[in-house]
Amino acid sequence: MELRALRYYLAVCECGTMSRAAEELHVTQPALSRQVAGLERELGCELLERRSRSVRPTEKGLYLRRRAQEIVGLADQTSADFSHDDDIVAGDIHIGAGESASMRLIAQRVRAFRERYPDVRFHLHSAVATDLVERLEHGLDDLAVLMSYPEDERYSHLRLPLSDAWGVVVREDDPLAACEVISPADLAAGPLVMPERSWTGERLAGPLAAWFGDEGDDVEVAATYNLSFNAALLVQEGVGRMLTLEGLTPAGPGSGLSFRLLYPPAVSIIDVVWKRTATPSRAVRLFLESLRET
Repeated sequence: MELRALRYYLAVCECGTMSRAAEELHVTQPALSRQVAGLERELGCELLERRSRSVRPTEKGLYLRRRAQEIVGLADQTSADFSHDDDIVAGDIHIGAGESASMRLIAQRVRAFRERYPDVRFHLHSAVATDLVERLEHGLDDLAVLMSYPEDERYSHLRLPLSDAWGVVVREDDPLAACEVISPADLAAGPLVMPERSWTGERLAGPLAAWFGDEGDDVEVAATYNLSFNAALLVQEGVGRMLTLEGLTPAGPGSGLSFRLLYPPAVSIIDVVWKRTATPSRAVRLFLESLRET
């Protein structure tokens, strides 16, 4: 597959019509159609469902669209790494991260780094740990900020001098809002809104499983989430109580929500992780050095 053909295919998927995509790419519509048809012949399947005035990806076309985004993104990133002289520090640093108040430390280091190297651009991608590790594997991110991630021989890591505390977000009219801290027994009876990485579909996982202990065998999980904003809406509507990290969800006067820490305390350590076999750019190496200084 040629990169040009993949770029053309992505443009068609984004624009929704061959004519509009051809205009965006500054090519003729027949030339664009030939490129897409060539991809379909090469892969042996239809990639687009053609309608009278529009096109949309088939199921296999959606798969190719995701893969093409990864391939084109990696090619562009690689080209950018070679586009600068050796005597300057410039380029792009791609960081994947889960939601964490500890990202403020990363943000502070980014600010200080750009003050010294203004030609370096940072790109943040927020996702859950499984997605972040997959992006590292495919070379889409240089670094990942992971919470309580078990050591893996495929990756090197730098442990940050921070940790995130777990707690629960409840409605202000919830009886648990009157408690100073929350125990496993307090949560055993009510429906919960859980981070998806902490719920396998049948049982609890990760640090929350250890915190609940035997009380976790019969917990009722009403919903799972990967980003906390929408999950907070579920709490406001009375769907359940949300387990989350401190500092991610606005709570307190005027919000209708209260946050209470778990007791015994449950914390997640923070690691910056990168692929051991990858060759980082000069900008990435220098940024890691700046993180080590913390």
